[in-house]
Amino acid sequence: MALTFVLQNGQTVLRNAYCEIPFKITRVSNSSQPAHLILMHCTAGLFGGDDVECSIRVERGARVQITQQSATKIHPSDGRPAIQRNHVLVETGAELWLYFEPVIPFAGSRLRQATRIDVEPGARLVFWEGFMAGRVGRGECWQFQELTSETDLRLNNRSVYMERFRLPNGFERSACAMADCSYLGTGLYVGEEAVSVATTLRQVLPEAGIDTPASGVAITRVVSSIGPDFHRCRETFSLHADRAAR
Repeated sequence: MALTFVLQNGQTVLRNAYCEIPFKITRVSNSSQPAHLILMHCTAGLFGGDDVECSIRVERGARVQITQQSATKIHPSDGRPAIQRNHVLVETGAELWLYFEPVIPFAGSRLRQATRIDVEPGARLVFWEGFMAGRVGRGECWQFQELTSETDLRLNNRSVYMERFRLPNGFERSACAMADCSYLGTGLYVGEEAVSVATTLRQVLPEAGIDTPASGVAITRVVSSIGPDFHRCRETFSLHADRAAR
């Protein structure tokens, strides 16, 4: 899938859109600002052997919020990995809100995913991603064969935040890492208000890890043992990052 958003006659429009199965998108809604688009999977999820790539480009002046219809489910398939790559570019003067639903790796599944986010000077980004340890409600926790993930945030072509892990590695259940938690979420904010966003989030999310690793960047990391707490943390991050961005 390849999407390019531009500013046209005062509105954010989708200038170029190319999708193959399993991707599907809705029409861009301009009834409110920023414009809104929903990403969908028209299949049951990702299976071993799948190799999907998503490219999102937001050009100068465009403002868009992108959400997903549902979580991404990873199914097992003869030990083969599913591969997922995302590349995001936010140009100077553009703004992107990108909220991914959690990745849920089923027992026996393998996923390798990589997300690269390039943000040019003067752009704004609000981003969230997360994953579950499996179908927790069914007692399916940490039973996947492999979950490899890399998220690289780059400002002006310089990496300012890198999150990279490969599970299981025996450490995910230790008291120093996930303990009894089964949910992990990461929120990224890039913009002039980053310090203010971090200060506010430290007050309203005292259980989270909040940091400002570079000028204009705020990072939020949360873990939780139950779904309602995970979603509360996500909504709290979204609310306060959104207030700062608007």
